[in-house]
Amino acid sequence: MKHTALSALLLAAGSSFAAPEEPRVTDRSISVGAFVDVGQIVRGTLVNDDGASPNDVENLFLNRDGVALTYAATVNEKLHMNIGVGGLFWKPIPEATDAATKRINFGPGISEASARYDFNDRMSIKFGFFGYKYNPDAVNLGEYLLRSEAYPTIIQTGSMGGWVWLNSNEYKSMGAQFSWTSPGGRWRHDLLLFSEFNQAPIFDFTPSYVVTGKVVKALEIGAGVSFHRWLPIVPSQESPRGPGNTYVEIENFPAYGVQDPLTLEYSPVAGEGTLKEIQNRVTTFVDSTGTPVVSQSTDANGNTIYITVAGDTLRIGKSQRLTFQAVKVMGRASLDLGVLTGLSGEAGPFKVFGEVAVLGIKNQPYYYEDITHRIPVMLGISVPTFGVLDLLSFQIEYLKSPYPDNNFQQFSNLVPHPGFPGDNPGAYADRRDAGQYEKDDLKWSAYLKKTIVSGLEVYLQVANDHFRVQDVTAQPSFMPLTQKSSDWYYMLRFQWGL
Repeated sequence: MKHTALSALLLAAGSSFAAPEEPRVTDRSISVGAFVDVGQIVRGTLVNDDGASPNDVENLFLNRDGVALTYAATVNEKLHMNIGVGGLFWKPIPEATDAATKRINFGPGISEASARYDFNDRMSIKFGFFGYKYNPDAVNLGEYLLRSEAYPTIIQTGSMGGWVWLNSNEYKSMGAQFSWTSPGGRWRHDLLLFSEFNQAPIFDFTPSYVVTGKVVKALEIGAGVSFHRWLPIVPSQESPRGPGNTYVEIENFPAYGVQDPLTLEYSPVAGEGTLKEIQNRVTTFVDSTGTPVVSQSTDANGNTIYITVAGDTLRIGKSQRLTFQAVKVMGRASLDLGVLTGLSGEAGPFKVFGEVAVLGIKNQPYYYEDITHRIPVMLGISVPTFGVLDLLSFQIEYLKSPYPDNNFQQFSNLVPHPGFPGDNPGAYADRRDAGQYEKDDLKWSAYLKKTIVSGLEVYLQVANDHFRVQDVTAQPSFMPLTQKSSDWYYMLRFQWGL
């Protein structure tokens, strides 16, 4: 009996080290596709800095041409590979006097480099560089769980680097996706680990989980949670040290005013009390004559202290560094009215759908004290056209944020702050009080698709969304071009392939 058990064990161990079977490659295919985008920013505002120097644009012509070549194959019926390369002709915006901004540039790139292994018909793992999409109804707005930052609160449309303007409503990055479906295929689960490939700090890893399921035949729901940047490459970059990223509270702070560094004018004097500020701004507080009300020093232990004009010593009572890390959550639903009304099929898609997210469930001091300022809501409808179009879809989005949709501080200074004009809270407050940052609360998008003949498709998108362009260094604009309620653009795409 012992010999039988030992023999079975040795046979099992031997089989695990047996030579791998010869690869059998099947389902080989090579596809090539190309597109031409032609459009116009009818009205917009271009910001390539912290917002201090906005440039109004009208009737700005847009054009891009791209091509992609993709090889796909299956190895031993389990391993599915996709390898895609391509290139894009693009022109820098804005055009300036230097010759580099007047030329058409060419950017080569990888459209996909992924492999998926199927353990069985209900479980698989995918890894490499690829796109992930959890909301099939969203053609432009939405997909908030991964296509966003929490602190600062930034939403993206199009590709994350501004390379692709149309038909890029997904998150594309390097990472892995482990997927499984419940028995019967009613529920799908995706466990994700993506590297932050487009926004600084670069390469931080974000674990996420998304579930999608059919409640009834006509109703699909989904939910997800993302632990944004919880696995950092450089941990110190997630909560940067230094007074520029440190919130402080100082009790018994004397009455003060603030001098605007741009206009040199003084704001109204505030009364004595607890000061709540970012630490590096404390030294700018003055009285009505322009004299500083405190001077900064250190005590015997090296701690920062503030000495008032009267000679009193003030100490920091509370100190907290802001962080890029966040927990984001998402919920979505889609109701197929075509199934309910019997108009499905040749009538075309007929759905109402929506998505809501919380971009950072935890408040942070000073900038992020109201969670409602981080909750985008998207509603949409796909309208049947009875064969005239393949798809006609309308979407709207609402996000009540008091800050500019500007990631200048994140990109340039690597701090989790919204971008202020001139890094000046006074200038920001003036524009906020004038209602400037309420004009981008509502976004909208109209989208249509039409197949002309097999292999040739036409798309049209008209929108006021989060559209960004690239400058001569390929840096996307720090703010969307459509910032005001009157701003909008249109984009026409011709796309063909074999």
